[in-house]
Amino acid sequence: MKIWMIFVGILVILAAHGAWCAETPIHFDFESDAEGWAIPDWALEQKDSVGRSVSISPEQFSSGMRSLKLTCDFPGNSWASAIVEYQKDLDLRGYKSISADIYIPKNAPDGFLAAKIVVTTNGLGQWIEMREALPLKPGEWVTVKAPLETSPSGEMKYWRCRTNEECIISQLDKVRRLAVRIEYNVNVVKVGPPYKGDVYIDNVTIE
Repeated sequence: MKIWMIFVGILVILAAHGAWCAETPIHFDFESDAEGWAIPDWALEQKDSVGRSVSISPEQFSSGMRSLKLTCDFPGNSWASAIVEYQKDLDLRGYKSISADIYIPKNAPDGFLAAKIVVTTNGLGQWIEMREALPLKPGEWVTVKAPLETSPSGEMKYWRCRTNEECIISQLDKVRRLAVRIEYNVNVVKVGPPYKGDVYIDNVTIE
């Protein structure tokens, strides 16, 4: 009987430890304000950075009743991006993924716009971005998801890094900015129509 009680006690302790170690999800739903998200000052000075303003909007949302609206001005004849970032430090140790829901209106150019999740780290003083941008679909919500829990040998499949030692896993406690970047991918051969309009971001979750 005593052995059984000891066994049960060990299970309870292990379960409690696991619950204590599990990180509380970080969630941005933009129901009342921008929650610390903004276009960075440096981006407003770059010619190929075309985000113009950020506001809270009830026009589109994937959860709740509002989302973050990023107003952009893509020229269509050259690569350009619009970036919005969470302008506070984060310690992402223990988290497994970052995701964000993104919507472009039906009148947005089809086949040109895509999105990435990007982090800026203090340890390296550089961006670490997703290796592949996820295409966006006019009139539909698309979820962009970036894994954080990957093996050191596999993380460079998902993240654009110089070396494994300088990639996302070793920098999780040094995240200074978390960003969503919208890209308009064109070149001299593949030119698209200009798009002066909005991109909606909602349900940004770190879990």
